[in-house]
Amino acid sequence: MEEAVKRTHYLVYLLSLAAVVCFSTSLPTDAAGAYPTHVLTGYPSGPKNLSATRSSVRLRVRDSVSGAGVIARVTNAGDATRNMVAETLAVTDIFGFAELPRPAGYHKVEFSAAGYQPLSTHFFIGADGIDVVAWLDRIEPNPSGHIANEPDKTRVHGNVFDERGRPVKAARVGISSSASASTDQNGYFELLAATKRRTGPDGLPELATVEVRIAGTIIYQKTGDPLAEGVIRMIIDIDRERVKIDDELHKINLGPEEMAKSQLVDGGTRAGGFSLAAMASSPTAVTVPASIRVGSSCPTRHTCSVFNVFSLDTYVRFGLDDEWIASWNTNSLKAGAIAFRSYGVYHVFNPLNANYDICNTTSCQVVDPSDSYASTDTATAHTTGSIVVNASGSGPFFAEYSAENNNGAGACPDGFSGNNTSWPCIEDSVDAGQTFNGHGRGMCQWGTQRWSINQGKDFVWIVNHYYNNNGSPAGFRTGVLQSSPSSVLPPPELIQPAGAAAPGAQVPTLTPTLSWQPVTGADGYSLYISKLTGTTYNLVFSSETFVGQPITGTSYVVPSGILEADSQYRWNMAAHNGAGYGSANTFRNFFYISLPALSVSGQVTGPDGRPVRNASVSIIDAQGLARRTATSSFGFFAFDALAQGQTYTVSVSSRRYRFSARTISLTNNVTDLNFIGLE
Repeated sequence: MEEAVKRTHYLVYLLSLAAVVCFSTSLPTDAAGAYPTHVLTGYPSGPKNLSATRSSVRLRVRDSVSGAGVIARVTNAGDATRNMVAETLAVTDIFGFAELPRPAGYHKVEFSAAGYQPLSTHFFIGADGIDVVAWLDRIEPNPSGHIANEPDKTRVHGNVFDERGRPVKAARVGISSSASASTDQNGYFELLAATKRRTGPDGLPELATVEVRIAGTIIYQKTGDPLAEGVIRMIIDIDRERVKIDDELHKINLGPEEMAKSQLVDGGTRAGGFSLAAMASSPTAVTVPASIRVGSSCPTRHTCSVFNVFSLDTYVRFGLDDEWIASWNTNSLKAGAIAFRSYGVYHVFNPLNANYDICNTTSCQVVDPSDSYASTDTATAHTTGSIVVNASGSGPFFAEYSAENNNGAGACPDGFSGNNTSWPCIEDSVDAGQTFNGHGRGMCQWGTQRWSINQGKDFVWIVNHYYNNNGSPAGFRTGVLQSSPSSVLPPPELIQPAGAAAPGAQVPTLTPTLSWQPVTGADGYSLYISKLTGTTYNLVFSSETFVGQPITGTSYVVPSGILEADSQYRWNMAAHNGAGYGSANTFRNFFYISLPALSVSGQVTGPDGRPVRNASVSIIDAQGLARRTATSSFGFFAFDALAQGQTYTVSVSSRRYRFSARTISLTNNVTDLNFIGLE
């Protein structure tokens, strides 16, 4: 009965299916039945005549957010340049699996599905077949992708699947000993765990252990990952027949010997060495690829056995939290996203293997789909399409990076980054005194955090600092940032009022003019002003709310009624373009309002214009505080030390005449506040 129900559900899925996965047929052979030599150039060893060989693609199609299987038709899209005819081949099952008997050889692939973005790639199938996992991105945003979090907490949510791709119900998911939750019928869970930080100036999050129990027995355990504050999405794959243990440390926590071997370089110069001459010619202009092929289950970087296909940004968001720390500053994460994406794109143009561009281990850069943070997802989205290209702009740049490049293992002075050969030493003062840990080439990961936190540098400055010495390129340090119109911009440099620390600049007006440097590509800006109340700064002005649209130009006059006298403020900004508002300045400018003392003076006269002496003149402020004086023999009076911006009521009292009170808002000295008496 159960199997019959499953078959019925499966047929319903097929009838409603609009998903397509496309495979091409094998390459045409020459007259002798062999593949042309240029087609096989660079491929691993294997028979050159594969026309009679039948093999298979063991395929799995998964949702890139939840990890759930995606039902898909398998259709050959065809390729007229290689006489490949389009044809429908098969359909994946309800858990996303299919096995496709195919001729050995080169096959183009396109995945598409109802409700998902299309995904294209290619493979070379040998006699033993290949294992492929395709990760499809939803067209509409994930409805549970914007889960709120609490301070000093980590909100963990995700799905658990077994070895056959089935959701696991009633599994107990726990984070160390701080929190746990049970999965529902879809394998979904959500929990809130306490976030702890290690002591020390760099404040790395504490390492956590994730466990999955079924009927009280541990079936899955992952250790070694920092549990950063924020929101984390998990895809947990278990095997009901055996305990699955993942005890690899986060890359940033590896020791010097292991870190020195990260991002291996073939031949001592650049990675790769595998050419796809017949499949992708060298670009005349850098085009950012839509997808990337990633090898997993890798004894070495050249011998991976499972081939994953991701859209480029899904690849970045799955991997950025494995290379950077998710709780680091947003500008550090954005710089990291650009470096990570660039390193991946380089390998798309210079793949390691016929079936994958890059591996998923520390020999390349780590990519683990089992978790991704909201913070690194945001950094990925805000830099989408942005990569570092070579000096001529003709190809992607080999954007290396490592954890701590200070001193270059003795090759550079303390406070300098590089290896003093291919990567010349550059001033990197924020890392002075730190112990070298890595290979010394390219970007210093810890440096990205320290420049953003300690010096307030934005991600564009950080990328240019490490890849072209901010416009002074040398050696391999010659990368050029190619920004995408889809990427948000860094914030503008603040000019006036200045003040890197409180109390900052003294401002003698309640309507000061704030100014900043322009940002290339910005169509406007947002301004934020916060007031010190007790020990915290509270936002009192946002131009996004007050103006309702980006403010233009490079200066802005604060409207009246926003600022108050004798108060401490700080301000920062964000740039706006077609992608929206970028991040605001990490470092803010401070100022305080100290208004000059003003005065009010005038004369009291009778109806006939003659001065009234000894009349009593009172001035009362908005708080009801009153001051009094008497007129001189010529009817004059004066009050000094009055606050700018205050509202005052002035009245006159005399035995002989009546006078109407006057109310004034004081913005400048008043010298002609005259009163004429009535009989």
